[in-house]
Amino acid sequence: MEVASGLIKLRSGAEQAQGEWQATMSSRVDEVMQSLKDEGVQLESWFKVELAGESYLLWYMRAESLQKAVEMFQQSTKAIDLFHFQALSDIAVEGGHIKAELLLHFESSD
Repeated sequence: MEVASGLIKLRSGAEQAQGEWQATMSSRVDEVMQSLKDEGVQLESWFKVELAGESYLLWYMRAESLQKAVEMFQQSTKAIDLFHFQALSDIAVEGGHIKAELLLHFESSD
């Protein structure tokens, strides 16, 4: 498994759109889970973080292949993926994606 994480800086005033994105993704969990399965994603988590008065989304993903997962998402024609992509485009600051550098990763084998 491969893991990745990063921050996405949110536009000022994007709180309502961020809430709508969150509510829509939560209400369409069956579609989300099918998409993740198709992409080979085992785990995807999103957090909201406030740093120095700025809002960010913190994401974490574990997948069989991160490259495959990203490519499949970017090429997807599934309604939930198109919604997710557009919503993130609408709420994120252009160029506001900060990829995290993996330092340590531990998984239990139980």
